[in-house]
Amino acid sequence: QAEDGIRDDLVTGVQTCALPILGLFRSRRQVPTLSAERVALLTMRWCPWWLGLDHHERQLLIGYTGDLANSLRWEAAKGFRITDDVRVAVSSHAALLVLGLDDGLANYADVTSVIVHASTIVRTGQHHLGDGLYSDAADPLIGEAIHRGPVVLAWDAVADQALRPQRGENVVLHEFAHRLDMLDGLTDGTPPLPDDDALARWVDVCTASLARLRSYEEPSCIRSYATTNPAEFFAVVTEVFFTRPHALLEEDPNLYGVLRDYYRRDPGRGRDETTVSVVLT
Repeated sequence: QAEDGIRDDLVTGVQTCALPILGLFRSRRQVPTLSAERVALLTMRWCPWWLGLDHHERQLLIGYTGDLANSLRWEAAKGFRITDDVRVAVSSHAALLVLGLDDGLANYADVTSVIVHASTIVRTGQHHLGDGLYSDAADPLIGEAIHRGPVVLAWDAVADQALRPQRGENVVLHEFAHRLDMLDGLTDGTPPLPDDDALARWVDVCTASLARLRSYEEPSCIRSYATTNPAEFFAVVTEVFFTRPHALLEEDPNLYGVLRDYYRRDPGRGRDETTVSVVLT
């Protein structure tokens, strides 16, 4: 591990803080198994990257999406209903992150469940703000990733952001990026990397990019929430890497490069992000 830079600014709050979900009513009814044909149809409906994938990538995405949709434990909070669209919309976006990773879906082996609320979740009780600060003020959330626990999502945000990727925000990509970050036991903005050289380059580039963003006075395609800490930086730039790749490449080519090398994806190839849309049928 690097002794300074982005890994020195460790953030464990994302690992340990959790929504007060134990007291909520959640439906745990069995959901029907989705056929490959149904998964493919709904993936095309909800995944804006579909047109940019080649045949092999599409088949892999359908397979991963079906596996997640059919094998994850889905829980509906406070009367919300888990539909096929909910399962595939979430699963296809989570699957996209691991299409190029060696371990594929095994990266999500410790996701215990996906809990879906209809809309914004309000967290109460003491929670970690970062930099050793805590608050007991009500905290509205649209997503939460809990280390070796569930991923919690607000469906209205999931659906809206899936339909409008050009805004550069995607809560599913964000929360599942946190889960990739957590694989080495730390929530520090550095997911497991293949070797020391890759780690050194990641630390150098991300440290410089985070410092630049924190002092940046010009408009950026990376929203300011990324400056909260290195963990949020990684999750936010993951969103932008997949939703506004051309803008990120133009603004910070080195950052785009380390994300491309990590995810083994080049989402900007042959795609004009201003034309990306999802067509509901």
